[in-house]
Parts: sequence; structure tokens; C-alpha cells
Amino acid sequence: MRLTLSLLTVLLGYALLAAAAVADPPPPADPDPGFLEFLGSVDGLAEVNPNYLTQATPAPSAAKAPTPAAPPPQPAPNSVPGVKNNE
Repeated sequence: MRLTLSLLTVLLGYALLAAAAVADPPPPADPDPGFLEFLGSVDGLAEVNPNYLTQATPAPSAAKAPTPAAPPPQPAPNSVPGVKNNE
């Protein structure tokens, strides 16, 4: 009984150590400086207007709300002459 309990305790300890090793992944590598320089060179509007991504006023099409559509016309009653409706 003691041998089984000791063996289970040792196995539990190894399992906890393995789980702790897997839980801490290595940190990501730093981005390539050449790639960051390329991204900065593509963004030509940043030199002209540094705040070009911010929009002070909404677009004209977004400011005007769409008008609701007219309701469809009522269909004609489907009654046959001489027959009483079930009301």
C-alpha cells in the first residue's frame, strides 16, 4: 500500500513539473527591423497628415438617414359574391 502511494506521489510530481514546463511558452522573437522599415515607407500619408486615420466629421452619406419605404398596398379581398365571410 505504501509503495503504491509513494509511486503515485512521485508520478504526480513529475506530471506537475511537465505541465509547468509546457505552460510557459518561449517569448516571441523581435520583429525584423527591415520589415518595420518597409511598413513605414509604404505609409506615405503619415508624412503629409499624421492624423489622417482620425475622422473629425462623418462621411456625408453616413450623416443622412435613409427614408423609410412606403408600405405595400392592401390586397383586394378574396371573397366570392354571395358568400359570407367568417368574422
